Amino acid sequence: MAKIFILGGPGSGKTTLAQDLSRRLAVPHHDLDKLGWKHGTDMKAWIEDTAIIADQSAWIAEGIYIISTDHLAYQADYIVLLEVPWYIAAWRVLCRHISKTLRGTNPYPTKLLFNFMKNAYRYCVDTVDADPIVFEAVQMYREEVKASAEPAGAEVLIERLDMCKQKIPLSAAFMRVYLEKHWERVYVVRNNADRERLIALLTSV
Repeated sequence: MAKIFILGGPGSGKTTLAQDLSRRLAVPHHDLDKLGWKHGTDMKAWIEDTAIIADQSAWIAEGIYIISTDHLAYQADYIVLLEVPWYIAAWRVLCRHISKTLRGTNPYPTKLLFNFMKNAYRYCVDTVDADPIVFEAVQMYREEVKASAEPAGAEVLIERLDMCKQKIPLSAAFMRVYLEKHWERVYVVRNNADRERLIALLTSV
């Protein structure tokens, strides 16, 4: 039984991969978006729920969320980082939005789509070293977490998350910074061939 944490930007295929692995491995799938819908801005409750998931014997959790999900990152046997080009992510987001809207299952109104697509673009293209303020904040973050052998308490994680929200745009580049201390357990998936290799690895365990 495995603990699998899937991370990636909008349209990277997180939910599709998580559902596929959940079916193949008979392991519970946790969509972290649902914690946001459940708890809203109550980050302490969010962190407590991720800790409960992390303590289970086997799970697959997926989302774009970092820092508040430290318990999952520390306890995961496998961390899957999905990285896809912007044009693929944009097409997937658009198709998903249209499909869910037509079925009446879309929780996000169409008026929010433009901002969502803009944020998805920024996730793909933003860097952590072009802006001096962002670069300094990233270096401070690295120094703060490098010696940690386990997740910090909820209050520290909330402070850390607030600092990052104010100074560091969430991007594929910062996702890699966040995962640096866990890199020996990270599997990067960029295409179908990577995906098939990952599935073969996980189903052979």
